[in-house]
Amino acid sequence: MDLDLLFNASVISSAVRIATPLLLAALGCILCEKAGITNLAIEGFMLMGSFISIAYITKSDGSVLIALLAAMLGTMIYSGLFGLVVIKFQANHVVASIAMNLLSVGLTTFLLQAMLGAQGMIRPANIQKIPNMELDFLENIPFIGSVLHNQSFIVPLAIFMAIALHFVIKKTVYGMNVVSLGESEGAARSAGISVKKVQWSVILLSGLFSGLAGAYLSSVILSEFSMNMVQGRGFTAYTAVIFGNTNAILVWLVTLLFGWAEAIGVQLELAGIGVPSSILKMFPYVLAIIVLIISSVNTKRRKERKK
Repeated sequence: MDLDLLFNASVISSAVRIATPLLLAALGCILCEKAGITNLAIEGFMLMGSFISIAYITKSDGSVLIALLAAMLGTMIYSGLFGLVVIKFQANHVVASIAMNLLSVGLTTFLLQAMLGAQGMIRPANIQKIPNMELDFLENIPFIGSVLHNQSFIVPLAIFMAIALHFVIKKTVYGMNVVSLGESEGAARSAGISVKKVQWSVILLSGLFSGLAGAYLSSVILSEFSMNMVQGRGFTAYTAVIFGNTNAILVWLVTLLFGWAEAIGVQLELAGIGVPSSILKMFPYVLAIIVLIISSVNTKRRKERKK
């Protein structure tokens, strides 16, 4: 197989675009993991963000930019339900996450028909897309220019957010409080850290990031909403967080790997190599399973060395 088919600028550009919603969802998940909260509900948060953005576009002037902000705010408020169940009522994190994901599927399906009068999917006719970046000054830079040129501004914003989050966790008092809470809740209380405030903050931020991720997927990439359109991306983002050891920079690289896997599946399908499309679409999910196995084995070995 020609390596240029796997590593050309078009594939890498697609990988960066596909990885962006994974990275955004993963950022909120990183904060939750650092604080000792297992948040698998980012799958449902992304779906809610996808719906809110398209619902706003359909019911208003069609502005995607305002829809992104509405999705961030709406999903952050929605994530408060997860916070209430986990923090106030001390529910099991995984069970609560599953419940939130199921609620998101049912709620968006109901609202799609009751609020927007559509069944299955909706594509707003009045959508006002945000123009992609025209970075002409990058055209003379080999590879980088063709990768970043004609991308949504959300792409570099997500990368900047990952770098910023890495700094916040490592260098700020808030980041240290989050890490301290994850290591020992009792020690955090003794140090005067408001445990509930930190827990609420990371959950609400995960809702905000996931809302933007879902809105980017529905209103920027696809320009539509369909039932259960997130299709496991939230779980893939969580896998990236675990494999990246909750390090924002490493998590970004892992999401790029997943984005590349999906982009390769599309590229191979277009190339007509004779492999069924259903097999090719499994590629990123198979890779996610492999990555999770490797991560689990490495974690087990680290624990054995500490004994």
